[in-house]
Amino acid sequence: MSEHSKADHDYQTTVATVISVARRAKTIFENSSEPASKRAFLNYLLQNPTLDGKKLGFTLASPFNLVLELSDSPNWLRWVEDVRTGV
Repeated sequence: MSEHSKADHDYQTTVATVISVARRAKTIFENSSEPASKRAFLNYLLQNPTLDGKKLGFTLASPFNLVLELSDSPNWLRWVEDVRTGV
């Protein structure tokens, strides 16, 4: 049973980290002064980025894509609040 509790805790920690990074992505990017750091951060968040003139196309990398897909779900938002507050 303790393995299940640890796995559940690890999962909640991972989800909380993903949500935290997703919430702060703009700030993290803007506060980075090194182009290499910005590039590494974008590589972490995006997959298959393309540039068509001045238009950037991309797909969010997993698991960040799930945050976007589930952002409108009331059940997801309730669960996120539980994880955030440690309920």
